[in-house]
Amino acid sequence: MLALLWGLLLLAVFVLWRKSHLPWREIPYRLESALEDFGLYKAALIYVVIYTLRPFLLFPATLLTVTSGLLFGPWLGILFTIIGENASANVAFCVARWFGRDWVKQKSGVTLAKYEQRLLENGLVTVLILRLIMLPFDAVNYGCGLTAVRHRDYAIATFIGILPALIAFVLLGGIGAAGAGNRWWLLVGSLVFLVLGILLARWLGRREQSTDAKT
Repeated sequence: MLALLWGLLLLAVFVLWRKSHLPWREIPYRLESALEDFGLYKAALIYVVIYTLRPFLLFPATLLTVTSGLLFGPWLGILFTIIGENASANVAFCVARWFGRDWVKQKSGVTLAKYEQRLLENGLVTVLILRLIMLPFDAVNYGCGLTAVRHRDYAIATFIGILPALIAFVLLGGIGAAGAGNRWWLLVGSLVFLVLGILLARWLGRREQSTDAKT
């Protein structure tokens, strides 16, 4: 239901833009001017707070990440999104852990118990792979919170594992930012980080399979 509401809201914004007859090339410069008037750090704080609370609103994380590149430019966008996305992931994890973990433990059977034991032993690499292959962000957040994975392992793996996709999508948004510089380099950089994340996930997966085969 919330996803439908957000979709309708985005559609309304698109319709209003069409009616304004504002050329799309002018949008980054209008945003830059509005940001200067409002204040960069106030805007960054609001962005981080919205990103942190986003799991409860089910607003798409990828859309916010791309938007940061458009609003703040690629480099500040990466910094602010690292803060907001990690806060968002850990808040969602804690909510699932506090409110759902006991119920999962009561319902868990032999198969789930074996899987949870594996998460306890190798949670960092498992979560890292889940992040690198870009599974739905909130599904991983809440799902990991319901399992036995250690919060420390989850937080470290999340911080590292989200970086390739995060940088890729912020750079993608940064292509449209005012004063972005060489936009072709931003596009190339975005593709490089996306591919890098996928290749790293495949390497880790093969390494895990090789380790399992030896044990």
